[in-house]
Amino acid sequence: MKNHLCDRCRCDGTWGWLPPLVLFGRDVNLLHLALWLVVLAVALFWLVMHFRRNAALRRTADEYRGLERQLKNILQHSREALFGYDLQQHHFDYLSPSSFSLTGFTAEELERMIPQNLLENVHPDDREEIGRLMEQLRQPSQEREWLGMVEYRFKHCDGQYRSFSDHLNMRYNEEGEPVYVSGYVRDVTPVAQLQDNLRVLEKRFQEAHKMAGLGLLASGIAHDFNNLMTVVLGNTELALMKHSDPDSRALDEIKKAALRASELANQMLVYSGKTELVLSSINLSTVVKEMGHLLDVSISKKVRMKYCLAEELNPIRGDISQIRQVAMNLITNAAEAIGGQAGVIAISIHELELKTGELEKAFPRGGIPPGNYVQLEVSDTGCGMDEKTIQKIFEPLFTTKITGRGLGLASVINVVQRHNGAIDVESHIGEGTVFRVYFPVEVQDSDTADEEEPVANGESWRGFGTALVADDEEAIRAIATALLERTGFNVVTAADGVETLEIFTKRDDITLLLMDLNMPQMDGDETVRRIRQINPTVPVLFMSGYPREQVMQKFEDHPHTDFIKKPFQAGELIDQVRGVIEQRMGGH
Repeated sequence: MKNHLCDRCRCDGTWGWLPPLVLFGRDVNLLHLALWLVVLAVALFWLVMHFRRNAALRRTADEYRGLERQLKNILQHSREALFGYDLQQHHFDYLSPSSFSLTGFTAEELERMIPQNLLENVHPDDREEIGRLMEQLRQPSQEREWLGMVEYRFKHCDGQYRSFSDHLNMRYNEEGEPVYVSGYVRDVTPVAQLQDNLRVLEKRFQEAHKMAGLGLLASGIAHDFNNLMTVVLGNTELALMKHSDPDSRALDEIKKAALRASELANQMLVYSGKTELVLSSINLSTVVKEMGHLLDVSISKKVRMKYCLAEELNPIRGDISQIRQVAMNLITNAAEAIGGQAGVIAISIHELELKTGELEKAFPRGGIPPGNYVQLEVSDTGCGMDEKTIQKIFEPLFTTKITGRGLGLASVINVVQRHNGAIDVESHIGEGTVFRVYFPVEVQDSDTADEEEPVANGESWRGFGTALVADDEEAIRAIATALLERTGFNVVTAADGVETLEIFTKRDDITLLLMDLNMPQMDGDETVRRIRQINPTVPVLFMSGYPREQVMQKFEDHPHTDFIKKPFQAGELIDQVRGVIEQRMGGH
């Protein structure tokens, strides 16, 4: 029998449910209705919350997938490589896509690598520091983590080293053992290259300052040295004028030594870039032959000299004193490389034709244009040099000698550059060194070449009037006075600019001013400017141990003004005096 909640029997004999209101009385039906409403409300609430939760989960999943896509996009295009390495399992558990482009390795290759494999790709110069850091981080630590940065060069798969900046985070377990390392790697190659360029520029800037200081020092030393050589050379020539017997050979040697000493002083000015070239046609073989006696007394007796000098040789265009100094420096350097041992210095000169692309490794870098060149080769059997030393030998003040000053080869490269040449160096430790210097052959036009004018003979020309000689060195005043008086001048002297100006204002027979540039109280520059206000046409011949261009740049526009460099020979002085006086007379 069905309970009272069941419906009456249907016509077909089956039972069915009836609404409570039909089956029960009024009180019972209201109670069950309330229960049904509560059940229905709970069910509806559960359904609503279920759908809301599912919708929230779907939104969260969509947001997560969106964030994941964004993160993948960021990592895909990031220039920094992120990584995580499990030190206990010894493998990478995460590598961002940039890891492969930075290193050039594939994911499989990186995942198989252990720290030792990675260390092998670090630049040898950085490997020791990185290895030391790895050993330090493997040590037990009371700290739970370590943060730091390290920079190194890593070898890419293409064989090129790239500069990396690695920011590391090392985590330790409770026992203090390292368990995990993570971080990111940044390619800082452009920054490293910029820093290298800045260091090069800074070095050049420092060298320029060094050269400027050395230039001032060299200029001052050369000035004083040339003053001394003027006294030696002038007195020697005066003695030669009075003695023509065989004993004058000793005076000739003194004269030659004084001229060579002057060239040595000029070398300091060449090194500092404070002198211009005095160009002429030069036969390089002749220059080396003329140096034979000087080399014999300069080189150790244990060293044997071998010469192979071409006789038929086209001339080069250059400053003969500087070219001579190049040969002398290379030969003396070769002798010093041999030292106190027995050895051989071979000097070879011949002409050759250089093709395009030859001598690309020569100094200065970049090679020289193709064409005909005269080659000066100086080889020795000395100690030799390694490649690192070869790259530095032409730097200012670099020297391998205990007592050296580092000026020789620095001045050599300066001279060679100014003559549009190049130097090639070949050397091996214990096998000796070969220097090959290339000077371009002088280009001559036979149709338009001017014949050399004969040098004026100072002995046949006579001066007139009174010459005023101004110099703060008494010995130089005496030499100039003797030479000018032999030429026919009356001579008066002054020790400084003020005295010079006083003498000039009191006399009206001054036909020549022979002036030193540096004098006390009033220098030659200011003295001449004041004198020119009195007499604008008086001939002025400056004499100084400084280079011509350094003196005459202030008087380029002044007529009847010339310059002679100390030390000077008697004939040179008279020729210059004659030239400035005839220029003034021609101006009228």
